[in-house]
Amino acid sequence: YSNISRNVGVDKILPYVALSEPFYIIPILGQPLTDELKEQISSSNITEENKGLIIKIAPALSLWTDYLAIRSLSYSITQKGIVKEHSENSEALDEKEVAEYKLDLKEKAEMATDLLIQYLCRCRETYPLWRPEKECLCEKYEPTEGNNETPFKPLMYFPIKGNLNKCKNKC
Repeated sequence: YSNISRNVGVDKILPYVALSEPFYIIPILGQPLTDELKEQISSSNITEENKGLIIKIAPALSLWTDYLAIRSLSYSITQKGIVKEHSENSEALDEKEVAEYKLDLKEKAEMATDLLIQYLCRCRETYPLWRPEKECLCEKYEPTEGNNETPFKPLMYFPIKGNLNKCKNKC
């Protein structure tokens, strides 16, 4: 899911994963489900349901990581100061192109995050430990029996006028 080249060292990416997870992912999952996932991953004993959830988490986590890392990957802090890295075979983007690229990454990360929330709302019964920080995440989604199949829904959502502020008091 990441646009970051495989040539970039993991040591340059991990700090941004460490920022993305608590800032963008854990508030959606809630601490109990996050703890369960971490425990299962560390013990290499992941349930089938949580394997499915990890597949849904990956795009959002990856895109948010890219979003946070994008500017910093071009620079290094050395004894001489902050230096811009470049390659003989590539050309750096100008500031406007970087801003457009970063905006595109943010939009994709938000879409992936929304898909993760939709999945958790549809499969709420499958994840009893799911306790998001904002209880109103599912108000715009209809719960189903907990499967991955989604019935056809129109692409546009028109809220009912009286419900526009319903979630604001809770979140």
